[in-house]
Amino acid sequence: MKRSSVPKTLFFTIALMFVAGIGFSSCVTVATDQDIMSLNDQVVLLNNRLNSLQESMGKREASLSKELSGNVDAQLKAIRGNLAELVAETDRIKEDMSALSGKVEENSHLAKHIVERDTTQEDMMRAGIADLKTRVEELEKSVKDVKAYLGLVPGAEHKVPAPGAEKNVQEPVSPEKARYEHALAVYKAGKLEEAITNFNDFIKIFPKSDLADNAQFWIGECYMALKQYEQAILAYQQVIKRYPKGNKVPNAMLRQALAFQAINDTTSAKLLLKRIIKNYPGSNEASIAKTKIKGMK
Repeated sequence: MKRSSVPKTLFFTIALMFVAGIGFSSCVTVATDQDIMSLNDQVVLLNNRLNSLQESMGKREASLSKELSGNVDAQLKAIRGNLAELVAETDRIKEDMSALSGKVEENSHLAKHIVERDTTQEDMMRAGIADLKTRVEELEKSVKDVKAYLGLVPGAEHKVPAPGAEKNVQEPVSPEKARYEHALAVYKAGKLEEAITNFNDFIKIFPKSDLADNAQFWIGECYMALKQYEQAILAYQQVIKRYPKGNKVPNAMLRQALAFQAINDTTSAKLLLKRIIKNYPGSNEASIAKTKIKGMK
């Protein structure tokens, strides 16, 4: 559902809130609500880091056999270094999640002693953190599988390619992949406006690329990080419209629902979440969608 401007329901909701005087009655409660928004942003950033890490892991697994056909010692050294980086990043994310979980519990405990309030946001953050933990566990399993394949764990058998299969010439990175990786690196560096430009350029230059839907999805993520939710909704809609058979569609729908929720268009958010549950049953996105719906009024 493509929306070119702020939904009418947003203005209607804001008007009702102003007339009815909905809001927290003390400065302390307002501060707590701001803390919740800050924690929610941290959950989103952790999701983005996991998306990048899983994408990187998938590429390395897919190209592992090809890499091992070259100079064995040199390739193994490079792969071990890459794995070390993956493990380190996974550990950092686990530490961040642990700290974030503590903050959520501390914030919830404080809120209960201040005033009776709706705990929907805390419940949503707990669900998001639980999902992050599951994804980290899956990522750790993938790292272990690759380690076993390379003989980096005790008892693992490593098969060395026959001498005749060795190649000393490393294939150059294609311009397509190089441009995409550059745009992704700019995004990870937090240069969001520049990243949007780079991803848009990539799509214009390589419209038929297998990475085009990924690039469009990251544009949506940039706008989400910038809190430009209407633009994010439009960007995710392009993923759904242009690449209906791509693997980014369920995630784009989920993120689009969260963007609608951020601008108080709960009706549109619920419709999208229900569609995810119906069209992608058993998926991780469907599981998250069920949790989100339960937390909505």
